[in-house]
Amino acid sequence: MSITTHSHRNWSGSARFTPQEILAPTSEDEVTAALARARALGVPLRVIGGGHSFSPLVRTDGVLMSLDGYQGLVSADPSTGLVTLRGGTRLWAIGDLLAPHGLALAVMGDIDRQSISGAIQTGTHGTGAYYTGFAGMVRALRLALADGSIVDTSPTQDPDLFQAARLGLGAVGVILEVTLQAVPAYRLELVEGTEGVDATAASFLADCEIADHHEFFWFPRTGRATVRTMRRRGMEAPRQRPSKLAETMKSEVLGNGVFELMCRSAALLPPLSRPVAEIASRAFASTDTVVDDSPRVYAASRRVRFHESEWAIPAHRFEEAFGALRRRFEDENVRVTFPLEIRRVAADDAWLSTAYERESVYIAAHRYCWEEAAPYLLLVQGALAPFAARPHWGKQHWLGARELRELYPRFEDFRAVREAADPDGVLMTPYLRHLLG
Repeated sequence: MSITTHSHRNWSGSARFTPQEILAPTSEDEVTAALARARALGVPLRVIGGGHSFSPLVRTDGVLMSLDGYQGLVSADPSTGLVTLRGGTRLWAIGDLLAPHGLALAVMGDIDRQSISGAIQTGTHGTGAYYTGFAGMVRALRLALADGSIVDTSPTQDPDLFQAARLGLGAVGVILEVTLQAVPAYRLELVEGTEGVDATAASFLADCEIADHHEFFWFPRTGRATVRTMRRRGMEAPRQRPSKLAETMKSEVLGNGVFELMCRSAALLPPLSRPVAEIASRAFASTDTVVDDSPRVYAASRRVRFHESEWAIPAHRFEEAFGALRRRFEDENVRVTFPLEIRRVAADDAWLSTAYERESVYIAAHRYCWEEAAPYLLLVQGALAPFAARPHWGKQHWLGARELRELYPRFEDFRAVREAADPDGVLMTPYLRHLLG
């Protein structure tokens, strides 16, 4: 197990910290040795995945543990669709790991740089009215607890520990292995275009009912939305993609290079924010239809860095909440270069899931990394608060235990299981104490 120390930052730069040690175990024994080392030093231990959380969930001045050396497929059963992955496995690698077994994940998000443990621990999700986030796919977990013991848990084997640990903020145990429910491999047909935002918002819930995966992006205070609709196809469907040159122009030149320059210009000269948003709302949608293996369609290149806050609201309140947010943007004369992203997911039963027992629509707000994010993201938080908005755990928000207790019916159950699993608080930090009380 390698031991290093250096300053660390997350992808967006919103969290910067210097751990006392950074450990990189490559086996179960080395994971338990890392936990023992943290206990001996009397400092907390946090596990980092891809570093794509915008909240300071893993920030620590104690021991930081990376599972990048503990990745890979443990098993896959094509007859049941159950697949077991080591905790450090990155999402971008899972498609190739499952393909030889004729399997794929039921849904993915549009960023695939995270680890599977990080994705389930923070409630990461994609879009689709009939599909849950990653935590809803979990069928079993193998955990290293803070005392060094290793336990297997599932809905029938210590079910309370399972419910707490599958979306546990990294505060219940270290995920060694996760068993997911996969599905037969499939292809996706992606159609993308620009439409009026009023009509897009009005039909969003209905459109989600008839499309497998549906979402839209709206640049605040413009009249247009970029709408992305994906429908599932069999593996026999012929692949269809634009030329390599056309894809490079759209994704790399326009979507990353030109957009980066536009955002930098607006950060230096804020009055440019509105023109940038207007241009982006017209220019960045593709008119090409894409058909390909699902992992190659879900994910997109995201190299222009940003800060993000995301809120889950009851699906039936979407139009009301979106309208309130739009009015607030007008009242406050909001100028921002990044769009809102609107997605929908099915309800699940993970205790700390943002979609716990309710079909949900997510409204995600982004701010370019060079700009001060807090005022804008707090404005979004305040505008959505009346709609019982639950914050994405991996993204920025300013709620604590008092508010979160009201939003999550099983909040106290989670706290009780977490404290029983880690009575000495080895996996806790000041930020987690703020969240959990």
